[in-house]
Amino acid sequence: MPLVRIEVCDFKSYRGHQTIGPFKNFTSIIGPNGAGKSNLMDAISFVLGVKSAQLRSSQLKDLVYRGRKLGKPDVEDGSEADAAEEEDEGEAEGEGTAKKAWVLAVYQDAEGKEWKFQRTISTTGASEYKLNNKVVTYSAYNAALIRHNILVKAKNFLVFQGDVEQVASQSPMALSRLIDQISGSLELAGEYEKAKEAQERATENATFNFTKRRGIAGEIKQYKEQKGEAQRFEQLSDQRDDLILRRNLFKLFRIEESVEENSRNIVNKNKDLAGLREEQRKHDKALETARAEQAKVRTSVMQKEKTIKKSEKVLDGKRPDLVAIEAQITHSTRKINNATKARDEVARNEEKLRYRVESLEKELTGVRRAADAAQEEQRRASQHNMALSEESLEEYRKLKASANVLAIDERQSLERLTRDEKATGRSLTQLAEREKGFSEKKEARVEELNTQTQKKTELEEKISTLQADLAKTRQELNNQQSEKTRISKLEAEADEKLQGVYQQLLQAGVDRNESEREVRLKETLANLQRIFPGVRGRVVDLCKPIARKYETAMSVVLGRDIDAIVVDEEKTAIDCIEYMRNQRAGQATFIPLDTIQVKPVNDKFRSFAKGARLAVDVIVSEGVVERAIHHACGNAIVCDTMEVARYVCYEKGQEVKAVTLEGTVIHKSGLITGGRSTHTTTKKWDEKDVQGLMRVRDNLKSQLRDLAKQKPRGQTDENLIAEISRLESASTVARDDLSACKLRITGLKDELKHIDKEIKQTAPELKKIQNSHRTCVAEIDQLSAIVNAAEDGIFRAFCGKINVANIREYEERQLKLAQEESKARLQFEAQIARLGHQVAFETDGLKAATGRLEQLKTVLNTEEVNLAKYEGQKGALEKELAASESAIQALREELAEIQETLEEKNKNVETVKKTTLKAGKGLDLALKEIATWNDEIEKLALERSAIYRKCRLEEIQLPLLQGNLKDVPMEENLREEVAMDVDEDEDGTQQIKMVQDHGIEVNFESLDDGTRENGTAEDFDKEIAKLNAEIERMAPNLKAIERLDDVEAKLADTEREAEKARKDSKQARDEFQDVKQRRCDLFNKAYNHISNNIDKVYKDLTKGKASPMGGVAYLSLEDNEARTEPYAAGIKYHAMPPMKRFRDMEQLSGGEKTVAALALLFAIHSYQPAPFFVLDEVDAALDNTNVAKIANYIRGHASDTFQFIVISLKGSLYERGHSLVGIYRDQEVNSSRTLTLDLTQYDD
Repeated sequence: MPLVRIEVCDFKSYRGHQTIGPFKNFTSIIGPNGAGKSNLMDAISFVLGVKSAQLRSSQLKDLVYRGRKLGKPDVEDGSEADAAEEEDEGEAEGEGTAKKAWVLAVYQDAEGKEWKFQRTISTTGASEYKLNNKVVTYSAYNAALIRHNILVKAKNFLVFQGDVEQVASQSPMALSRLIDQISGSLELAGEYEKAKEAQERATENATFNFTKRRGIAGEIKQYKEQKGEAQRFEQLSDQRDDLILRRNLFKLFRIEESVEENSRNIVNKNKDLAGLREEQRKHDKALETARAEQAKVRTSVMQKEKTIKKSEKVLDGKRPDLVAIEAQITHSTRKINNATKARDEVARNEEKLRYRVESLEKELTGVRRAADAAQEEQRRASQHNMALSEESLEEYRKLKASANVLAIDERQSLERLTRDEKATGRSLTQLAEREKGFSEKKEARVEELNTQTQKKTELEEKISTLQADLAKTRQELNNQQSEKTRISKLEAEADEKLQGVYQQLLQAGVDRNESEREVRLKETLANLQRIFPGVRGRVVDLCKPIARKYETAMSVVLGRDIDAIVVDEEKTAIDCIEYMRNQRAGQATFIPLDTIQVKPVNDKFRSFAKGARLAVDVIVSEGVVERAIHHACGNAIVCDTMEVARYVCYEKGQEVKAVTLEGTVIHKSGLITGGRSTHTTTKKWDEKDVQGLMRVRDNLKSQLRDLAKQKPRGQTDENLIAEISRLESASTVARDDLSACKLRITGLKDELKHIDKEIKQTAPELKKIQNSHRTCVAEIDQLSAIVNAAEDGIFRAFCGKINVANIREYEERQLKLAQEESKARLQFEAQIARLGHQVAFETDGLKAATGRLEQLKTVLNTEEVNLAKYEGQKGALEKELAASESAIQALREELAEIQETLEEKNKNVETVKKTTLKAGKGLDLALKEIATWNDEIEKLALERSAIYRKCRLEEIQLPLLQGNLKDVPMEENLREEVAMDVDEDEDGTQQIKMVQDHGIEVNFESLDDGTRENGTAEDFDKEIAKLNAEIERMAPNLKAIERLDDVEAKLADTEREAEKARKDSKQARDEFQDVKQRRCDLFNKAYNHISNNIDKVYKDLTKGKASPMGGVAYLSLEDNEARTEPYAAGIKYHAMPPMKRFRDMEQLSGGEKTVAALALLFAIHSYQPAPFFVLDEVDAALDNTNVAKIANYIRGHASDTFQFIVISLKGSLYERGHSLVGIYRDQEVNSSRTLTLDLTQYDD
């Protein structure tokens, strides 16, 4: 018996110190739910070191007993003593004040030696371990358990409640990890991972050294190849320098020839300038006179148009007033008609009410007279009735008492029959009245049904009429709105066209003004160039793009500088500004070449991106003004598309102005501006176009006036909409009345059916009551004859005395008189009250009708006065409109006459303008040619100076006859270089511009005649470019020899490091393989053992009479290729119950899963088995057959070396045990208690 007993103290539901056991080889723990069976399982787990999370508690201190002892009634002294003794044994703990709990497990090994394992926990969370009553550490405690093959981490000694099915359903990787843990392979996982990481690190280091060595060997080879390139490089450089010298000499030679040719051309052209200037002055004077006359006539036209427009505006403002008055007249007319109809109807109603009141008053008077007459007649009748004296009355009473004694049976029967007759009479009266009421009600409902039917017909006709009026009014509104929409659309189209014409007329005036401004600017520029020779011209005239596609982009790049005037010196610009101020010739921007600051062009942008070019590279200009163009363009880039511009500015992050061919700009700040340049070819307007536009304008205005007249003059939309609303409301009310009428008709028909049904049911009952009543009356008559005969004998003498035939005659006469008097009085009073109420009601209705009639008469008088007033206003307004239209027509006729005069003046101006422009073009052409030649001379001089400076900078030795390159300044200074005469000659000619040669004369003897006549700079450039390309391709490394020795030494060091890394890699690989092999051996040993035993265990658990062979179970690796590392792959568990085909574990029933799980647990337990096995309700999902099989298996395998402790609620299992431990709940002390029973004494 490995586990002998368990002792607990204040552990969970166990209060105080309790001993549980002894345990046999097969012990069953039983008890009701909630008694504490699973707490015993937790106690065993706790003492064997299982964590609190698996003990159904979040913290260890929750395991301390916290129960309260229940109160008990008074007991005898002996019971009190027992209770006190029990408390002493519990050391006064268990009342919710326990501070600690402990569990002691007594274990007996195979040699019979006892081991005591004790674990204590306090409410503070402190834990203490004792081994054989000595406090030890957890490590020593766990090591002692491991020596007895009790593995706490693997939990190979217990199965918790609910874990069985999870074992069967766990994933392949979870099952693999379980076997990895059972086998002890998992303990090598840390060492395995560390060795694997070391192997990978060593392999990576060896690979790095190998790569490094191969790179150094390639570097040595490269340096050897570069050694022979230096000499070839020096030879090619000498050839290139000689070609550059000859190219500069050739360019200087060409410059000298061009300067001499331009000077000759200027001298020849100066001879024609004087005559051209005099002719230009005459034409300018004639043009100014014609323009003054044209402006005077145009002012008259504009004033007249303004007057006409003002008059039309006033006329248009009055037309809505006329429409409003017409609408008011229509509204008043409709109100008069409606009031007239209402007045007639109210008058007829008043007459009817008056006649009805008079009739009712007459009837009331007649009824009152009849009542008075009836009262008088009754009074007279009562006077003729006999009246008895007091003695006669006393005698009558005595005789009546004597008569009542006679014929008592008949009298009693008579009284009974009389009561029955009265009851039957009342029933008969009620039924008769009911039948009469139904008949009268039927007649009233029939009459009302006829009335409602007639009303329904009238409402249907009224609805039809309203619908027709509504449709007509809507059609009228739709027609008006359609007409207004059509006219509004035509007005909008005409107005849009008119706005376009006005815009074109305005543009024509702007363009004409712009053309005149352009002419004045050209004239001013020509005068400046004539007076000040240093004036080069406008930027837009001095440069042009290399292709038409760049025109828009370049106009945007130049921006406001496109109309700037380029001058040679700052003094020239100041003189030009003073001249323009004196002549009042407008404003202009000047760019002096000698003082502007030009930033150097950034060459990196020349080939920065495909589709992007510097602006200075796509524009052609003369060399003299190149500085001004560079100033205006800067480092701006012209891009073919927006994508290229975004690439340059955004992706590459260059702070540069980028302009697309369409004119879109991305500024340096990142902002984007879209649009095109305004410097495009402007539209030229002539007077014929202007006159045509004015005629179109007049036609459109006339069309708008006609459309305004065509607008509908009927009711306004508001009145029609109000009428439609009224008709719709009336139609809705009529429909509601019709619906109510139909419902009333339906209700009346249903009510008539019900009345007919009630009449049919009442008739048989009435007939039956009538028969019963007649029978009762006949019986009463018979009994009355007997009673009367008896009374006649008593009253005979009395009747003779009062002169009546019998006593009954006297009694009936007195009773009849009283009844008739009461009946007459009630009848006349009810009739008089009814007529009085009806007269009062009809009189009120008559008064209301009379008031309504007076109100309608007042409305009619008011509306007739308003109608007359509106008619007068309409006539006056129509006269005003006619007068205004006549005045506007007269103004238009005057305007037409003035426009004809303006057209003649326009033709005259155009004729003079053409003549003036023709003369000016000849003069401008001559001046422009001279300026072009002078500019060419200056450009050539600047180019020559640039060549001198370049030779000086690059130390090119030019052959000189005189002078020195050191005399050439390193920066351009136009104040010193350009000497000019700012005054013209007396005959208005232009002088040849003098340029600076710096006192240098070049010797061109080294140039042969063939090169001077046929050579070109392009030929020299091609040869130089060819040599440069070859030199650039060579790119020799002059330090290759020095680097070669260093690299060879480095190679030796690298080879030593690579050898060391290779050895380290081999050692790490061997260590990893050793750990992997040990881990694999441990895992395979456990896996093979479990795999070999699983089928046998499963067969033992499933075989029976129906299937003596049992089921089949086996394990398999998910990845068969992972044999070298099986713990890294998943393990699948397959179980096939008897007499069933193979299915996945998920498809097995709950009982089948439980059996399969137990088979797996038993197989795993067979590998390094613990000395005992604790199972908590593992049979919960099993039927009795399978429980019996499990019990037989446990019984057969239980021994001194393999102990089973099973918690179960099923008798078929625990009855097979060697002993029972019963757990119950002691309610008096609120604690779990145990009882032990040895079953071996009952074995057969």
